Amino acid sequence: MKIALEILGDLSAVIAALLWFGSASVRLKERDALTRGLGTGFADDPRALLLMIYKQSRWNAGAAIAAGIAALLAIIVGLIPGS
Repeated sequence: MKIALEILGDLSAVIAALLWFGSASVRLKERDALTRGLGTGFADDPRALLLMIYKQSRWNAGAAIAAGIAALLAIIVGLIPGS
């Protein structure tokens, strides 16, 4: 049982890392179109900026949930007596 929980915790941590990488790739993929307007201090297309922020927040929310699950499983594994 303890080994299964450790494996689930590790998988949750891997999923969290992949989701955070997905969030960064959204930002990098859409960076050029947005930074041209943001470089001058004015957003030429505020809708595109808000859409990028929305996409990133969805990825980040999933990553935070997966990281939370990994942390909870690590706590549970630590509380289980035995080797």
